[in-house]
Formats: sequence, C-alpha cells, structure tokens
Amino acid sequence: MTPRKSIRFAIFGAMALTVAGCQTNNQPQVVLSKKSPVELRAMQARAFETSDQNKTLRTVIATFQDLGYGIDKVEPAAGTVSATKLAKLRMTATVYPRGSSRMIVRSNALVMNPGMESQVDDPAFYKDLFFEPLSKAMFLTALELGSEEDVPPVPDAASKTTAKP
Repeated sequence: MTPRKSIRFAIFGAMALTVAGCQTNNQPQVVLSKKSPVELRAMQARAFETSDQNKTLRTVIATFQDLGYGIDKVEPAAGTVSATKLAKLRMTATVYPRGSSRMIVRSNALVMNPGMESQVDDPAFYKDLFFEPLSKAMFLTALELGSEEDVPPVPDAASKTTAKP
C-alpha cells in the first residue's frame, strides 16, 4: 500500500468512526415509577357512575382542553385520548366500562425531558390536576337536560291559590 493510499484509508476510517460516534438513539429513555402497579392503579384510576362511554370520552377531551393540553390523538374504538401540555407533559387517558353502569377512567402522565421521559407517580398530581376537574365536568355534564320539555315548571308566588276547606 502506498503512503498516499494509507493516508486516505486512515482519513476515511477516522471520518467513519466520527460519524458512527455522533449517531444517537432516537428513543428516549423512560424512567418508570418505583411504586407498585397496585399503588399506581389506585392513583391513576377513578370510577364514574355513567354507562355512556362516548360521553365520558368527550368529557375527558374537554377537560384536557380546559386544562391547557393540546389533543394529540383520539382513538374512540379503544377509548383512549393522548394530550400534551407545553411539550413537556404528555398524558394519556383510557375510558372503559366496568359493569353496566360504571365507567373507569385511567390516566398516565409522563414528563418529557431531552432524552428521557419520567412517569409521574405523585397521587396529588392525578387528583388535583386531572380527576377533580374531570369530576366537576362529569357532574356538570350529568346535569344537562335534553330539552325544555324535561324542565318542570317553576310555580310563581303570585299564581299560588289556596284551597278553602
């Protein structure tokens, strides 16, 4: 091998190693919770007294939007909604039936940092920043009336009559 070819070979080899060294793994490392699955399920899931999965899913979407999340993906057949807030917090909620009159909503939140995602395992986060607003929305949704015909008339004080014995 001539000196010129060996120099080219060395330069090419150095460039190949440099390019290979710059290659990164595009998959972020996920740091999962150190809590047990039972503890996680207890903080991430709530039951709601309704049989309407579609309405519950719509209420979850509305709650995410009210809390400042952008909706990333909705899978009505699977009952899932994925949302992101400030490109730092990703939350997924799943709605599924339990029995004939109850819906379970289970949520999971991940904090996204460059190269790493950490699962949120603080019960107060799920309670205060998702389930309480969702519960209020579910309660308000449950109070909706279909039409004015469903509303009983309110008696007017002036129109009350007293019956004489």
